[in-house]
Amino acid sequence: MKFNLEAMRRNKINNKTNAKFNLKSLKGYFLGGMCAVLAVLSIFMTIESATCGTEVSEIQKKEALLMSQQQDLQEALVSNLSVNSLQEKSGELGFTKISNLVYVAESVPVARLPGIEVGQ
Repeated sequence: MKFNLEAMRRNKINNKTNAKFNLKSLKGYFLGGMCAVLAVLSIFMTIESATCGTEVSEIQKKEALLMSQQQDLQEALVSNLSVNSLQEKSGELGFTKISNLVYVAESVPVARLPGIEVGQ
């Protein structure tokens, strides 16, 4: 009986040790799995950030092109609205400079009805 009691104590100790060992291996597997997940997520985020960087670069190129076109259009607008350009275009359309200009004064009536005094 002493032998059986001794064997039972050893089995209990071995079972506790095995349970601790199983718990340790379970923790190791869990930590390893978490590290693998984090590594995959890190790779995914690196790819996404590189893709976003490429898109930002393309948008910046388009922005520079649009800014250049805007500058060209502003220069064309200024040149089209310049006084010399307007004079040339008016000459092409048949408008000429006035040689004698006549001003009409406000106080002198151009036409009046008979019997009405000026200044009423």
